[in-house]
Amino acid sequence: MDDFNTLKQLNKQENRKLIALVLWAFLMTFSLSRLIVYLIVASVLPNFFLEVRGVHIHHFSYGVVILCVVGFYLLLGQRSKKNMRFAALWYGLGLGLTFDEFGMWVRLEDNYWIRQSYDAVVVVALILLNIAYFKPFIKITYETLYSKPKTLIKKAKDKRAKKNLLKRLLNPSKHHIL
Repeated sequence: MDDFNTLKQLNKQENRKLIALVLWAFLMTFSLSRLIVYLIVASVLPNFFLEVRGVHIHHFSYGVVILCVVGFYLLLGQRSKKNMRFAALWYGLGLGLTFDEFGMWVRLEDNYWIRQSYDAVVVVALILLNIAYFKPFIKITYETLYSKPKTLIKKAKDKRAKKNLLKRLLNPSKHHIL
């Protein structure tokens, strides 16, 4: 049983490393794609945007394709440490390209400088950080919102006590039990 707990702990550490790789690739891709677009708009770099029959292909399209390929690869590929790290980097790259133009695909407007893209990048980065490093916060929140009320209901002795407890749980503004 001790070997199982050790293996479980190693998997948690490896998962955190994978999420850190996704976060790093995500932030680097977002930063680099923004920098490249700024430099193209400022005429420092040549315009190498892809256009097909006069239609500009935005880089969120590349991100969606990368996310699809990575998902398919993870479904069919072997899950070795090397493959998972490879997939994590590509997944972060796809997320970065996709969420860099989040505002465009949410609003369906050709406006690259929209604020929702920045907001989405911050939200995705915070979610990844929370998953990777603040698991106790998630666990405490889950226990407070779900497990604790359930345990209290099970401990109530009779039907009337359970009914009163349920009433207090459903209307917490009147009764402070948590």
